[in-house]
Amino acid sequence: MQLLSYGITNQGKVRNANEDAFLIDEAHQVFAVADGLGGLPGGAEASQRIIKLLQQTYRQVDAEEESADLGELILGINRILTKEGTEAHPFTGLGSTLTIAQLINDQLLIGHVGDSAAYHLRGDDLNKITINHTLEQEFIKRAGESARSRYVSSDGLHKTTINHAMEQEFIERAGESARNLMPEEYPHTLTRCVGQNENVRIDQFRLTIASGDRLLLCTDGLDNIVTKQQIYAALRADATPEAICQELVEYANAEGGPDNITVIVVFIQ
Repeated sequence: MQLLSYGITNQGKVRNANEDAFLIDEAHQVFAVADGLGGLPGGAEASQRIIKLLQQTYRQVDAEEESADLGELILGINRILTKEGTEAHPFTGLGSTLTIAQLINDQLLIGHVGDSAAYHLRGDDLNKITINHTLEQEFIKRAGESARSRYVSSDGLHKTTINHAMEQEFIERAGESARNLMPEEYPHTLTRCVGQNENVRIDQFRLTIASGDRLLLCTDGLDNIVTKQQIYAALRADATPEAICQELVEYANAEGGPDNITVIVVFIQ
């Protein structure tokens, strides 16, 4: 499949530095975004180091070869960053998010740690592939699971005659109620990242792709600020990947640009 891609990073309007980094490697059909942890020293150092390690890895892989498992790749990078962070910053270490996408034939592989994001658009259907590894999501997930347990037993059988739509609505409302009750720092507190724990858990996803699909990777400076409807409208537009990236950055900055903003858009042709 042929690809058309573009990526951009922007400091935003509040941060004193840009601690995001990204990779576009069309030869290997690999794309990645990394967001260094602002609460630790060396946030930019962490994200840039991850991207350099990815570049080094793919330089050693023939463009026609299928790469190693993305989970193993991220684990290897995590071990290096954890070791280097401990040596450079003994009390805090280094940390960064990482969301990486690789296309192999008609398969889209995603590896994900942290709260950056990957979206997939097919026709009118926009799907957020990744789940944020934050205290907010853990809190909402547990609230939803608690609500679901009222209707579904451990063997998967419904305890009542409530229909599935009503059940799902109740679970979603429980999640929203939990969101309103949680401490304000929860949405920004990571439960997983690269560089802090040698045994970090990695989410992996596999999708079958088709000509006409569009892919977006971004850091939370976009994902937390711009609405899903704005992302959908931008990706659906008759515009180039560059124009879409620019528009989304403008959306985030129009909302105050509270964080660094990084966006990659890929057209699959």
